[in-house]
Amino acid sequence: MSQNNRQMKLGAFFVIPGHHVAAWRHPDAQADDVMNFEFYRRLAQTAERGKFDMIFLADGLGGKTSGDISSRFVSSIFEPLTLLSSLASVTSHIGLAATVSTTYNEPFHVARKFASLDHLSGGRAAWNVVTSGNPAEAANFSKDQHLRHDLRYERAKEFVDVVTMMRLLTIRNRVFFQTLTKYEHSITKVSGSLSEVH
Repeated sequence: MSQNNRQMKLGAFFVIPGHHVAAWRHPDAQADDVMNFEFYRRLAQTAERGKFDMIFLADGLGGKTSGDISSRFVSSIFEPLTLLSSLASVTSHIGLAATVSTTYNEPFHVARKFASLDHLSGGRAAWNVVTSGNPAEAANFSKDQHLRHDLRYERAKEFVDVVTMMRLLTIRNRVFFQTLTKYEHSITKVSGSLSEVH
């Protein structure tokens, strides 16, 4: 009889101050901790001690467009990659995952940010790819309307391909970024590499 060694992977989904829209009103909640790095540090270190595999920060780039207070689109006040970069310095092995939209970013920028986080954290960065389902996000990027659903997914596929091509390489303990001299497709155009590090 063979022994089953399968293990469950656990992720700590940090929705601050809580998943419920009124969580901040609970008597034990500390609503001011939303903008307190020490609070996030304690959460991250607790998750790491508790054997969680990763920390996950969701993100949204637009607010509510109606008076409906029962929904929200931003789950963390801090920009996720900035916060995760800080948390990388106070943790040692827990994964650091963040949501980043392919609709309202460019591949070069996303590749550079995640490569930086991955290098600074010793290979712990993870990307939750989204296409942005909230039409209100368009207004924050000088757009009159949200990109059509099928075009968002076409863009996302190409976007992920380009970011993957620009992946970080480590050779002989020196950091090199894979050179992508020129890439042009229906949606994306990139010329050059992520860095001039030689």
